[in-house]
Amino acid sequence: MSNTARTSDPNSGATNQSLRAHNLSLALRHILASPGAINRAGIAAQTGISRATMSRLVDELIDSGLVEESEDKLSTGQRGRPTSVLSPTSGKVIALGLQVNVSALGAYLVDLSGTVLAHECVSGDFSGADPTSTLRKLARIARRVLREGGNTGALFLGSSLALPGLFSADTLTIAPNLGWRNIPREELLHPLHDLAVTLVANEADLAAYAVAYPRPGVPEGPDSFIYVSGEVGIGGGLIVNHQPLSGAHGWSGEIGHICVEPEGDICSCGARGCLETVAGLKALGHAAGLGDNASTREILQHAGHSSRAQDAMTHAGHALGQALSAVVNTVDISQVYLGGLVAEIAPYLLPSLREELATRVLQAPWHTPQIDILPHSEDLSLRGGAHRVLDLIADDPIHWKDQAITLP
Repeated sequence: MSNTARTSDPNSGATNQSLRAHNLSLALRHILASPGAINRAGIAAQTGISRATMSRLVDELIDSGLVEESEDKLSTGQRGRPTSVLSPTSGKVIALGLQVNVSALGAYLVDLSGTVLAHECVSGDFSGADPTSTLRKLARIARRVLREGGNTGALFLGSSLALPGLFSADTLTIAPNLGWRNIPREELLHPLHDLAVTLVANEADLAAYAVAYPRPGVPEGPDSFIYVSGEVGIGGGLIVNHQPLSGAHGWSGEIGHICVEPEGDICSCGARGCLETVAGLKALGHAAGLGDNASTREILQHAGHSSRAQDAMTHAGHALGQALSAVVNTVDISQVYLGGLVAEIAPYLLPSLREELATRVLQAPWHTPQIDILPHSEDLSLRGGAHRVLDLIADDPIHWKDQAITLP
């Protein structure tokens, strides 16, 4: 039986248009989840929508440029002529993931299948850099990437911007390690005015989203977890049942500013004893005797023969364990992923980190928190941001074209 229904009652809870949008979204998500391995009949069987209705929905997705029907044949396991398979159209619908970090600017161009079409990252020291000049530099990078990877006629859906800070609906409230505070959205994004920025979010939140949604619209990753990453600062993102746990203002996950040493050093945020004053890159370099400007590689090399460097990372592991224990006890998520700096130094952190979790997490005797390392996580925020923009299509395949830009 078809899942579609007809109604003309303006007071009804559903309309032809809303049901059509829902069914189109359902069909598209099945194609995104099984690209090149599903056909019209397969989607109809999985959704309960009639074959005739599903065929019309797929035709609409093909006509809009979202989906293509491949010449490759899918065996049905039955007698008769096999049917063509469906996939998101390669390179047709695209989005940019942009990022400003303390040590780099980056841009990734991603299509609806999750394929990275072009990317560029430029290293530098952007701590204390002027926001306008920094974002102008990022805009030049983004335009190069868009020219390189965007074909004529491609539909550019827009961009996301990942920042190491807190962003409300209309203001960048604070990005402490960049030294940026209270910048109105319009002023912040003006250098990116031609790049259609639809989303500004914390970098760790977007990285966590990429772990949960490794391809646009497809929740193939773990369903509930805490993602912790680090550089100068320590950030975190929380996912519950494949949905970001963003909080009332979108500011959750700031694990780097949990107090672990009440009498400790002053943090870039102005408070004393935050986690990043112990486990951040500058803090580790200083504690290892290498100075505030030491790189992760230098710290790791030093740790091979320096007890002082080893002690610094053991101490950082204890501090991270204290902070994570507080999060696990509060939100009851016991899967932890480590990325960035935290993943690179994990071999030195894990013994003391696990010791703290075993001692402080109430559920540990019955359900010990699981810790996994993500060794290649440097592009997760860029991917996650682009995926969030592309997810707008999966949510609403009817109206997304209203905001898409056709590339010349």
